[in-house]
Amino acid sequence: MTYPRVDGTTLPPWAAVHPLSKEVLIEQVPHRLQRLMYESNAVDVPADEFAAHVAAADIRLKALLRESACARSYFKGWTFASVADPTDREAAAEAEYHLCDALIEYGFMHSEEPGHPVLDLALKGLYAEKRHA
Repeated sequence: MTYPRVDGTTLPPWAAVHPLSKEVLIEQVPHRLQRLMYESNAVDVPADEFAAHVAAADIRLKALLRESACARSYFKGWTFASVADPTDREAAAEAEYHLCDALIEYGFMHSEEPGHPVLDLALKGLYAEKRHA
């Protein structure tokens, strides 16, 4: 089952993603999720702080999933912790691929804000973007 997206398309399955695109996504884990969580090009996020933010986001996500069948159609069991798990980089990249899309699309389709109500608004801008001289 697919969920409604703003542009009317469906997210291609992970197996259909071009191998070179997969490589790029694997190398960047968990940067895409961090960009959504912190609404910046977050760099140097301390691992312990990221782990705490991920755990808190999963608690909010689980609460949303208990309350909303619609949300369950978007998130389908993907968790923040699965993105932050460094033991299998490809599995983490696949989780990030699906979770980030669900955060963006659910947010826009149901509140006009990516990640709402799962992401903590207090985290926005917490980690500054890296500036190049």
